[in-house]
Amino acid sequence: MTTLNSFLKSLFPFKGYKPYVLKLETELTIGLKSRRITGTCPKCGKLCSNIECEYQRHIRDLDLAELKCYVRFNQKKIRCKCGFRGLERLDFVDNYARVTIRLAVKVAKDCEEATLKEVARRYRLDWKTVKEIDREHIKTLLPQIDNLEIRRLAMDEIAIMKGHKYFTIIRDYDTGVAIKILFGRGYEETANALSSLGKDKLAKIKFISLDMWDPYIKATKECCPNAQLVFDKFHVVKKINEALDAVRKKEFAKATNEERIDMKHKRWIILKKENNLNKEQKESLAEIMKNNNRLYKAYLLKEQILSIFDDKTSTFEKICERIMYWFKNILSNELDEFNAVSKTMQNYLYGILNYFRYGMTNAIAEGFNTKINVLKRRAFGYRDIEYFTLKIYQSSLRRLA
Repeated sequence: MTTLNSFLKSLFPFKGYKPYVLKLETELTIGLKSRRITGTCPKCGKLCSNIECEYQRHIRDLDLAELKCYVRFNQKKIRCKCGFRGLERLDFVDNYARVTIRLAVKVAKDCEEATLKEVARRYRLDWKTVKEIDREHIKTLLPQIDNLEIRRLAMDEIAIMKGHKYFTIIRDYDTGVAIKILFGRGYEETANALSSLGKDKLAKIKFISLDMWDPYIKATKECCPNAQLVFDKFHVVKKINEALDAVRKKEFAKATNEERIDMKHKRWIILKKENNLNKEQKESLAEIMKNNNRLYKAYLLKEQILSIFDDKTSTFEKICERIMYWFKNILSNELDEFNAVSKTMQNYLYGILNYFRYGMTNAIAEGFNTKINVLKRRAFGYRDIEYFTLKIYQSSLRRLA
């Protein structure tokens, strides 16, 4: 008997309770007998002898030998001298929880890589219980964000559902951790999110990498007065590629049947950087350009600006000269599709030139956005926006591990 007691104690080392087998059939129920008549106050940490009543609890624990395992015990309601009145503190279970702390830890860990449905099947729990365990676990991780010393920010958007519904994700540029995630991408939401960081933190932010999106620009200028805005290189290149693609579509629409055959399925060859093309693709591209002067001009404009963004040797003054010359080339080539891009770039030139000064891009955000899309696919979408937001925070916090 002594051996059995020692064995049970090693399996259920819950402070203040003596375990014994209460029921063993298709499931295992372990009874826990309290060793003391006092309860620990969760407010002051002292033992309290003023017991008002006891509540019986029956909660799930880790499985034992493939049997579902439960523990049954009485939890005391105390009235402490410090003024606290409520349930005593226990070290193996939280108040109102349906599972023990050690089971919750294992469930939460598995939820980092598996779906709720899979984890629920693995531990034979209701998926809603698994979800709440995971939700509460992630909330305990969030204080790590408050401890970050932020000097540089990155701001980006990602579509999360149909109908132009977006998340704006504000990250610490240096660690990649998401510090604010907000539903929408308007000025008011962005300004409120930034303001919640506090004036002291905002005053220390020196650089912000973002897209050429006016609500973001207005919010960051107001909330981060000491920060230099750096417009994302890839966002600029995307607009240039869109202008080139507009030329391609227009030329394809008015081409002869024979010319269309040559141009068909060549979109990515035209949009791709020439240096990244193989020999066969270069020959195919040369054939298209030889037969279409307007598309050739647009392609050269695209390659010229890409070479400027890739220039790592020229001085800042030389870069500025090259960009000004590129603007003149657009005017001389009379390509309406590029005129809008030129106007946009000139309006936001201060932030584009900051890229060449400080070298910041939102490249890390693109990789992070891929992870978010993996989260969405793994869950077949999230109806609970708050829970989805918490999963994104959790994913980014792994960078601190």
